[in-house]
Amino acid sequence: MELLERATQLQVLNSALSQVSAKDGQGCVALVYGEAGIGKTSLVEHFINEHRSKWRILQGACDSLFTPRPLGPIHDIALQTGGQLLQILESEATRTALFSACLSELQGLATILVIEDVHWADEATIDLLKYLGRRIRQTISLMILTYRNDEIGTDHSLRTLLGDLSSSHALHRVPVTSLSKDAVDELTKNIKVDSTELHRLTNGNPFFVTEVLAGESGIPETVRDAVLARAARLSAEARGALEAAAVIGSKIEPWLLSQVGGSEGAATNECIAKGMLQYQGKEYTFRHELARQTILETIPPERRLALNRMILSVLKESPETRNDLARLANHAEGTNDGFAVLEYAPAAARQASAASSHREAIALYKLALRFADSLPPAKHAQILEACSIELRFSNRIDERVILLQKAIELWHSIGDRLRESANLVSLAETFFTLGQNTELEETSHAALAVLEGLPPSPELAQAYRAQCFVRMNHRDCSEAVEWGEKATMLAERFGDHETLARAYNYAGCAMLVMDYERGLAFMERSLAIGRETNQPWAFAGTLNNLGWMLVEVYQLVEAERYLNQGIPYASEHDDDYHLLQMLTWRAFIRLYQGHWDEAIEIALNVLQSRYLDVEGRTCALLALARSRIRLGDSDVLTAMNEAVALSVRAVVLPRLGPTRATCAEMAWLAGNNDLAAEEARAVYDIAVSKKHPWIAGELAFWLWRAGVEFTPPPWIAKPFALQIAGDWRGAAEEWKGRGCPYEQGMALMDGDESAQLEALEIFERLETRPIIEILKRQMRVQDIRIPRGPRPATRENRFGLTRREMEVLGQLVKGSSNTAIAESLSLSTRTVEHHIASILQKMGVGSRNEAIVLAMRENLLSSE
Repeated sequence: MELLERATQLQVLNSALSQVSAKDGQGCVALVYGEAGIGKTSLVEHFINEHRSKWRILQGACDSLFTPRPLGPIHDIALQTGGQLLQILESEATRTALFSACLSELQGLATILVIEDVHWADEATIDLLKYLGRRIRQTISLMILTYRNDEIGTDHSLRTLLGDLSSSHALHRVPVTSLSKDAVDELTKNIKVDSTELHRLTNGNPFFVTEVLAGESGIPETVRDAVLARAARLSAEARGALEAAAVIGSKIEPWLLSQVGGSEGAATNECIAKGMLQYQGKEYTFRHELARQTILETIPPERRLALNRMILSVLKESPETRNDLARLANHAEGTNDGFAVLEYAPAAARQASAASSHREAIALYKLALRFADSLPPAKHAQILEACSIELRFSNRIDERVILLQKAIELWHSIGDRLRESANLVSLAETFFTLGQNTELEETSHAALAVLEGLPPSPELAQAYRAQCFVRMNHRDCSEAVEWGEKATMLAERFGDHETLARAYNYAGCAMLVMDYERGLAFMERSLAIGRETNQPWAFAGTLNNLGWMLVEVYQLVEAERYLNQGIPYASEHDDDYHLLQMLTWRAFIRLYQGHWDEAIEIALNVLQSRYLDVEGRTCALLALARSRIRLGDSDVLTAMNEAVALSVRAVVLPRLGPTRATCAEMAWLAGNNDLAAEEARAVYDIAVSKKHPWIAGELAFWLWRAGVEFTPPPWIAKPFALQIAGDWRGAAEEWKGRGCPYEQGMALMDGDESAQLEALEIFERLETRPIIEILKRQMRVQDIRIPRGPRPATRENRFGLTRREMEVLGQLVKGSSNTAIAESLSLSTRTVEHHIASILQKMGVGSRNEAIVLAMRENLLSSE
């Protein structure tokens, strides 16, 4: 079919290619998307054919199988490149080596890389594309990804990749839309058909249009009818071959079709001649996956069962396919043969897991579990355990709980107390991820009780480690260290490096609260073990917890140092769980440093991720809410209310303390001292009982600010103790030394005239309107002369717009879209939307157009 109405899309693709081929060119990504049959493949084929003479073309496609082969597109590409990439795939080298080899291919030779149908991509392929996408500007290649945008819901794994790519300036979007009525008229100008009716029924979908035009009996109602009308013209032998091809899959090997279809080449040739099949390299394919699915749905169940049996029999005997375990498992499922499923599905799941295709591993393990009741309890429990591990990687935590509970029952039923305890430890850790800390504590105790009376074991070390974590999480620091020492002693004895690294991590977190230097030594020991024994998860976990705890004790410089190591490490290892946590601690650092926009930007980005657990979500919400509270934004209650609800459910001090302190600050800034005191008092006694100097100190500070008369314990953190004792100058110096200008200003506002003027200057520089108003009222009461007007950035407008808001308003006046503003100011579109909402609220207008008119009338931007 002639390529119509695709000039705009080709222009975008050519523009992307020009970016790569420029003198200082950098690689980029093009996303080609649209509904099924809209012509994505035709567009891409047309584009690469135009450039085939000057560029190397590499093409791969994702399979539509229920459990696609891990890294299927890369196997396609390796056959085209040969060399190192093919050797690495065949040698089953590490994932890091494979990903690096793929990147090297794109760096060494100017390439157009096409990966089609990434909505079907397995998880390992998604991870690889994310890895390449993050580094694409280091290459001299254009990576084109095609997908059906109407088939990816909010929880689709592709969303992670699209979100990762969305912030890149190396991204080009190429939406492929339906053909217009004029285009359909052009296609039918020499055919006797009602083009208006054809356009109405097909909605301009090119595949549907061409299927109709290939028919001979008028215009069918659906694309399914059009495909079946074409298939109806086949002979019985050709129809049999077509059905066999549909069951074989998206890619059909000629030798396999010949053996399964029981037909000679004439039947296959007839399918090709009638437009049902086509050649693609050394294989046959359907013209479109829609056609294959249509034929597949019409095959009677008995016939489909027989075909799957024949295909499975041939595949498992052939040296070319006997190791393609995912494919064997798919056809085993089609036979409904439990023994065959249990032979291939768990093995295929392990293969998928090794490639980090966790979603596919889950599907394969769950397929096996459908038939697992026939297995001995121990083998059944092992499949449950293995599947639960994959569910952890995919953040399907509620399902993980159910499987672990079932595994625990099975191990208990056969009296295997070691495995029962190990699974109870895993279940306890899962409850932490869900923010269910009561269940966490109960389950960790059960893991210990099960082992009572048994000799020391690695499982006992793990149970001790779990107790260390629980006590640390509650900030029962002395107990946590005691459990940690028990865990490390046993872990050393049994050579359990993971437990050793994690126990030093958790004990170190607790020790940082009691003895900072000793705590750092514990954490460095954990890092050394993780590094020396090649444990990326444990190593990243320790870097993450260093960020967490050092922020908690206001050691911001040290926290930044470890996060600057941890964030790129987690990104390099595609460890999104720890990456998101560490970004959250960076948001808190920016909050304490007074960089509100950056704190908000980071928090909003983190909150969009599907890999964020309850703990991380609570903290990101707090960083977001507290930044907005200090700026005086109206859009704060939604985030604050959710953070409160989650922290109450968590029932642990590290969540309750900061949440209540934030609520107290919000109430105090609003002039409600009674509510501020109530919020601080809600957790104060708990913090004092735990002897946490920083959490207890901040809550004591807000009680004091709210006018409550009390005597705080002498051990609270020094900056809070100094200010409550009346030494505002000493407190201000402490906060200045820790890099916390807002807290420094709050100390100075308790001082003499010069101190209050310095505080005002700090707050105006930080653009924190609520506390500026409080300080000004205080200065008026004390007859302190307030300098005329706010800082220069806000002096020219009467609406109190911040510097950043003025920049956004200036972009609005220029007619820039939200996306253009985001790119110009290096912000996310979510942050731009937040700034625009704040501008509209401050200016008292209902739309951006009204804001533009008012800005021009008030001459707000005359200096620009």
